Amino acid sequence: MNDYFSNISESQYPWYIFAIWAILTLPSLGIAPLFDYDETIYAQTAVDMMHLGEWIVPTANGQQFFEKPPFTYYMMDVCFQLFGQNAFAARLPSAIFTLMTAMLLFRFGRDAISARFGITAALIFLSMLEVAILAHAAILDAVLNFFIAACLLHYFRWIQTGERKHALWCAAMMGIGVSIKGPVGVVVPLLIIVADRLVVGDLKRLWHQIPWLPALGLFTLTAIPWYAMIWLEHGAGFLYEFIMVQNIGRALHPMQGHGGGWHYYLVVFCISVLPWLAWMPYVFKSWQRTEHEPLPHLIRLCLLWLGMVMLLFTIAQTKLPHYISCVYPAVALAIAAAWWRSPCTFTQAKIIQRLSAFIVLPIALFMATFQSLYPMIKEHVHHPRAVAVLNQNIEPNIGITLAGMLLLAVCLWLWFQRQSCVEEHRGEKHNTALLNTFIIVGFMLQSALLIPLASFAGRLAQAPQHHIAQRLQQLPSSMNIYSFNLNFPSISFQSHRNYHIISDAEAKSLLMKRGDYALMMRSESQHLLPQLKTLTPDIDQGGFVLYIHHVDTL
Repeated sequence: MNDYFSNISESQYPWYIFAIWAILTLPSLGIAPLFDYDETIYAQTAVDMMHLGEWIVPTANGQQFFEKPPFTYYMMDVCFQLFGQNAFAARLPSAIFTLMTAMLLFRFGRDAISARFGITAALIFLSMLEVAILAHAAILDAVLNFFIAACLLHYFRWIQTGERKHALWCAAMMGIGVSIKGPVGVVVPLLIIVADRLVVGDLKRLWHQIPWLPALGLFTLTAIPWYAMIWLEHGAGFLYEFIMVQNIGRALHPMQGHGGGWHYYLVVFCISVLPWLAWMPYVFKSWQRTEHEPLPHLIRLCLLWLGMVMLLFTIAQTKLPHYISCVYPAVALAIAAAWWRSPCTFTQAKIIQRLSAFIVLPIALFMATFQSLYPMIKEHVHHPRAVAVLNQNIEPNIGITLAGMLLLAVCLWLWFQRQSCVEEHRGEKHNTALLNTFIIVGFMLQSALLIPLASFAGRLAQAPQHHIAQRLQQLPSSMNIYSFNLNFPSISFQSHRNYHIISDAEAKSLLMKRGDYALMMRSESQHLLPQLKTLTPDIDQGGFVLYIHHVDTL
């Protein structure tokens, strides 16, 4: 395989990165509807803030939503103004910051090592499975990850060059991270920086070299303004919800059933970095304690970055797959640095390829046979909510099977592909064909999994909410909409109608009154309201029901 850099000048590398990102991300950005709960609560909060003209206090469905700062909501609102209120616009900030992270890796690699190293790291990053998933998700992590990566890479440049400006940029990026998602924006980079200094026994010298006054000033300027404004308006109520519940509470207790054992993030990591998982032993072998040379220091920093994040979120009791997503820039840089420092031998390349083929094979077989397995899956699922969702007469299409067959072809290609040995370019030795193969495989894996599976999962999981939203759009604007034991913001987002969440007592009182209203809930909640036995739901699908009550119903 030819070197994909050979026909591109270094000045064209950023455009090359942009073109690949645009082709792989933009066409599929709105292919699936926004998924409940995280995507839609963030999108609906942005919509409510825009419609209310409220730029300080995040609000969703008329209720204050103190869970996250509004930095990302502002970007969503800009996209809604440009492209309309839809899934594409809601996800566009995540896609843009995924591109910005790739560009960050390129620029860092160019300045610290070479432009060729930079584009290698950027393409490895873009070809990871979880990176593509986060680029297609209307959540905060892709945005946060850019600033965490920028903070740590400026720290690296500061240690390597001694230039004061990098220390100040490090502090500013840390502050912006806090303004995006709270304390995690400072806790994660500080842990990694301290660990890196402890490994080389240089913590005291670092302490004395930090330009404290300007660094703290920049951090305060970038981190504090929104917190100060909302504190002045809401005081202790905000502090308790944001700090005690959403941050400390998530660390101490599993919230909303999102728990997991010590192995949780090991499994997540192994899947998320595909197809690059087989490269990790090769990277771990490159660990060195020294930092006099950029590449050994970079590998060590990246591995500490990976290890500290995995440890921190394994200790935390609330677990979600995207919590560790800030490690993917580190993984990309570590692979590129290990490859740049010591090219793989022919035997190593063969082992990496065949191990990767073995890892991808079960995914390929599952997708290739998914249409045949789907009826069996439905028979063996017993959870009431899952049963209700799977029995909607929504069947997988041939696209999933074809994607599985494509991945089977990829496995065969990996298994039998013979890479050329080490090549020399401008005095640097690399086996570029091996990297070519894995970058291409990564993009194929993303396309095969995201396009057919995301489309099917979206139709399956969001169909009831979509139909309810369509029905609510047809109702008079004066009719009140109530939700009982149900908070699915996708219904608000798609219908452009807010609903009122009511308690048991309020629901029972509502059913005793005359008037026009709509009431939605899960099917499993119907037994809590005996009055509903005399009414017929307007929609009953996938575990959701919608009642439309008119005065003449009585």
